[in-house]
Amino acid sequence: MQATATLADGSILSSNEISLNVVPSINSQLSSALTPYANQISAQQSSPASLLAKVNTPGASLTSNELAVRQSVFNMYLNWGIDPSLDAGNDISTVLTNLEPKNWQAPASKISANSSLSMAFSPDAPYYHAIPTAWPKVQLPSGYIQQLQVNAATGGDGIGYGETVATASDPQLTVTSQWYSDKSTLKQFPFRMKKTWNASLPTLTEGDSHVIFADPTTNTFISTYKTTLNNQTGGPNALYASSPTSFNSLGDAGGSIAAEFAELPLMVQPGEATNPTQPIGHAIGGPVGRTWAARVYPAVARDAGMMTSANSCTGTGSANTGLVPYGGVIQLDPKVDLTKLSLSLPALRILQAMQTYGYYVMDFGCGDMDIYTAIPESEFERYGGMYGNVNGPGVQNEVQRVISSNALYVVAPLTKKQ
Repeated sequence: MQATATLADGSILSSNEISLNVVPSINSQLSSALTPYANQISAQQSSPASLLAKVNTPGASLTSNELAVRQSVFNMYLNWGIDPSLDAGNDISTVLTNLEPKNWQAPASKISANSSLSMAFSPDAPYYHAIPTAWPKVQLPSGYIQQLQVNAATGGDGIGYGETVATASDPQLTVTSQWYSDKSTLKQFPFRMKKTWNASLPTLTEGDSHVIFADPTTNTFISTYKTTLNNQTGGPNALYASSPTSFNSLGDAGGSIAAEFAELPLMVQPGEATNPTQPIGHAIGGPVGRTWAARVYPAVARDAGMMTSANSCTGTGSANTGLVPYGGVIQLDPKVDLTKLSLSLPALRILQAMQTYGYYVMDFGCGDMDIYTAIPESEFERYGGMYGNVNGPGVQNEVQRVISSNALYVVAPLTKKQ
């Protein structure tokens, strides 16, 4: 199968041109310590049609144009040596986990109370690397994303992420994780955290109540979903809590979202979107309304029952109607000159991040696209707030307008190539 790379201008590079131009453009950004992401045998030796069928749900409602784009996206990954249908029979894949790179360059320093948690991982983490100009990509259909939500931890929609960083003098409290009444999922472990950690809970208690706990003494973090205070232990109860994961990693594990990679390196942190001198230095990400049972690095999992379940937000129709795999990267058209669109500073910074580093699909949500942040909505008040005030039309409205009216591309993973 010959590799090709479709560029934003529609031109196509041959496999020889890819080896000369595309691979060095990403490998040169990465350290010599990083293990290349190995080509998958099935991507090279199996029929594309037979592989695609493994992650398609018969009867799912897609237009003929959407089916063609899904095929093109799938073929792009196959041509890049990645099989998005690998281990399709399992929602959580140990096969994909075992393929993750085992070596990388260590972070420059351990985290502290003053660290930027989003930038605290290995410099080889894919989220920190700009999408090269000559990079495999497929354009999504016009209007694929129409409605967008910028999450906020407090104020706004109140469904962003809470974050809390311990100090050496803080106690180790018990973390309890159990999926509803399924006792087989029960796990408990100690983790250092502030006694007042629950002050960091997102304000919308009916939401996902995600909280990320960081411990500088061990340089580790955990991520929790549907988090509440256990009044007996003082620690968190959660429907799911990730195991302690080192910041000395690629950020490809430790999340409490469906895809299971870390949320932190994609999280818009307080102050990042309102920094007047420095753009956001990493990709962004979140859940999308149209998911696909396919997965690519860094995703190793997907929502349970994706192949057969109905859309849980609408109660009807298949959930498996998306065109971007879990772990897939969506790029805003890099040719758009954002500085000429009269955007507020936060809208500009968020869109610059999506244009430079991309947006990672992490989970299923009820909106077309959500952007995860750990910010208080009040940070945007002097820029028009989230939804509009006397200072402007609203950051969320601005971001939605640009994303819904410009080309979006699915791009190949930002991994080191052999």
